[in-house]
Amino acid sequence: MLRWARSQGVEVGIFCALHTYGRQLNQHPHIHLSVTRGGLDIKHGVWRDLFFKKHAVEEIWRGAVIRLLRHSYDLINPGSLPGLGHIRDNRQWQRYLQAQYGRHWKVHFAKKTRGAWRSVKYLGRYLKRPPVSAAKLRHYSGGAVVHHYYDHRTQQYREQTLTQEEMIGRYISHIPAKHFKMVRYYGFLSNRKRGELLPKVCEALQMEARKKPEQPGFAGLMKGFLRTDPYKCILCGNRLRFVSAQAGRHATELVAERLHSIDRKRWLLTQAAV
Repeated sequence: MLRWARSQGVEVGIFCALHTYGRQLNQHPHIHLSVTRGGLDIKHGVWRDLFFKKHAVEEIWRGAVIRLLRHSYDLINPGSLPGLGHIRDNRQWQRYLQAQYGRHWKVHFAKKTRGAWRSVKYLGRYLKRPPVSAAKLRHYSGGAVVHHYYDHRTQQYREQTLTQEEMIGRYISHIPAKHFKMVRYYGFLSNRKRGELLPKVCEALQMEARKKPEQPGFAGLMKGFLRTDPYKCILCGNRLRFVSAQAGRHATELVAERLHSIDRKRWLLTQAAV
């Protein structure tokens, strides 16, 4: 899509997120991709509308995936995968891929989102939620876990029972490797280009460029999520200030020591007043 848009003289913006699990917590890797319905004209610096045809994108996606798999036999070792035990050499692998290439590949095209916030919510929904929410857990007997899911094929809700080991195993199989990027940006949203092109995009769309938001600190996060001000003293209500750091001591011991210090200070003030 990016290459085709550039052939039309347009630089689009794309972000895509990798989603690895299906509704049964099984391995179901797929990509959620969002692309702008237009882009920056590379020569004239104006915004040009652009549309992608579903059938053409399906053919491009099928060709790209098959081409990648054709050169990855040793890396994938398909004979060790479920349902592919009959593939014993690269020749059989190529024959299998050729058969898959002849099948219909479906790419789901969603409707155009209205506004940037909807796109952010869409992306966040697939990145930050767990593989199965607590609301879908039906029963836990100490040895088995029952959860319900929606089956797209039958269009009905079904229940699945897993042992503790199976549930934990499926959960951890979806934890990405350290430093692995679950979200990628391309076009004028890429890290290399957005500093230069995003201001031009805003100018072409007659939008006011937004300043980069400040990174929230520890206190801001505590206030936002726990409704607690970590810099407010739980004893007197005054603003806390850093005095010293102590390691290896329990919080109750430190609080008791602070209470004793406050009582002593009050006694001294009372004696001075007398």
